[in-house]
Amino acid sequence: MGRFKPLLPLRGGTVLSSCIDVFKANGIENILVVTGKRADEVSEAAERSGAVAVYNESYEQGMFSSVMKGLGALDGVSAFFMLPVDIPLLRRETVARLLEEFKRCSPTILYPCFLGERGHPPIISRMLLPDIFAHDGAGGLRTVLDSHESGARDLNVADFGVGHDLDRPADYELALSLAGTGYPCEEECRQLWEMYSLPSDIIRHCQAVSSVAEALVDNLNTRGGKSLLDPALVRGAALTHDIGKGSKRHEAEGAEYLHTHGFHVAAEIVLEHSDLVLEPDAPITEKEVVFLADKLVQGERPSLLKSRYMAKMDLYGHEPDAKQAILGRLTRAQSVLVRFDREMTVSAERLAREVLG
Repeated sequence: MGRFKPLLPLRGGTVLSSCIDVFKANGIENILVVTGKRADEVSEAAERSGAVAVYNESYEQGMFSSVMKGLGALDGVSAFFMLPVDIPLLRRETVARLLEEFKRCSPTILYPCFLGERGHPPIISRMLLPDIFAHDGAGGLRTVLDSHESGARDLNVADFGVGHDLDRPADYELALSLAGTGYPCEEECRQLWEMYSLPSDIIRHCQAVSSVAEALVDNLNTRGGKSLLDPALVRGAALTHDIGKGSKRHEAEGAEYLHTHGFHVAAEIVLEHSDLVLEPDAPITEKEVVFLADKLVQGERPSLLKSRYMAKMDLYGHEPDAKQAILGRLTRAQSVLVRFDREMTVSAERLAREVLG
């Protein structure tokens, strides 16, 4: 990295405080920080963040010596997390889900798993402590954990942070861009699709909507203004807007899924992607972008906005009250379309056709 990782700025604090805060947010009070290099600075920073610093005078012998020092300072715990300080993007919701799953099934080790790869932090049962303390250090802690694989379990998590460590300056720059975001990155979207068994046709629809939504944002942002729209937020929300598809109220179901994993900003967009009102004096936001993009895509193909609603009319117009409900939604959607066309350099429907071919 070329810089001292624990004290690098992140999330309004430091890399170290980010690691501590995610556990504090889940009510975990017994948080130990094993120090070595620049111990005085790290100890002060740890204690300022609410953790207890434990100095490892043998830190130059490697990470296992710090593991032993930290475990030796634990007292009366039934299990413990283990997190290297250079993995600071972990979401508090991931820790909450790990705690809940560990209490439910009581494995010897519980690993967070992202896109088929195990990450940090595992929860390790106190049952492993005798074996860890008896280990000669060869192969580090991994050797002991591997010997207990029969009792280990994986928990799928939609959290890029469980595997993103800060090895190089580019890793840190990426962490700065992702820290605290309330929407999934593209890798997290793929994990969510898998976790909620999204059918391939719905995935392709979400990808098409994302392409249109990003084009809308790009066009709107070229006009300038007081605040530019966030293309990454639009992408994450668009790629997951139908994640609840198949349930009766798929918007609410999808929003709840996203809240569960910590994507609260995207969840609010997903909640209203089927119907919304854009007041005449209100600015266009990412929410309206995803809403309109969805209305301009039928399956994977571009569609005229009115055609989308007329297709609904053909299916449900015979049902009591359905006709008026559909026409009401069409009127509100047309109002949004008019606003976009007034503020863009090209009509939104034409742009969708250009993007999707």
